[in-house]
Amino acid sequence: MKKTVLATLAIVVFLLGPGSAFSEDSVRPNRSFVVTAQVGLNSYVKSADFQADPFDALPFPVGGSFEYAVSGNFGIGGTVMFDKWCDYLGMFGGKWTFRLFKPSFDITYHFRSEKKAGLDVFAGASVGYSILSVGNELGGRYEGRLKSEPHLAPFLGTNVRLRQNPAGFWGRLSVMVRASWSVHGRFSGVYGALGIGYRIK
Repeated sequence: MKKTVLATLAIVVFLLGPGSAFSEDSVRPNRSFVVTAQVGLNSYVKSADFQADPFDALPFPVGGSFEYAVSGNFGIGGTVMFDKWCDYLGMFGGKWTFRLFKPSFDITYHFRSEKKAGLDVFAGASVGYSILSVGNELGGRYEGRLKSEPHLAPFLGTNVRLRQNPAGFWGRLSVMVRASWSVHGRFSGVYGALGIGYRIK
């Protein structure tokens, strides 16, 4: 847990330190608000070394995010992802259904040098809580290792504008690709997301 706290503090210091998004030359008066629908590129998490049921599971996690541009480089927002899978944890245990909600608070730094080419390269971190719900068709009680827990995930990605002209509907759309590394807990690991973003303002 100490490593998680130290990693979070290091990211915050980097984003808020000298020359960060809060410097005078990065502030812009027209602050944008972007919403993004996305799917996870990782498959569902298996709960044990037993055969899962691929016909009663989401093929990919689904969710969405929003981001408010505080300045030209710096944005804050949130993400919510949902995943579902099923496992048979024993010959007579019946089917277990796992539902995972992952809300998070996101801090994002945008590298402005790429924006002129239609790319918006960004990095940041998500801090949130993985909320696990487990149900059993026979009414059994889950005694496994998976549980609800906090998570920290640094990420790196890019937004690709569909049109160079920002005016109009198509000019507000962008494609988002992001890779994240969850560094804490049972749901840790590297995973990705692909989404379509729309700039409201």
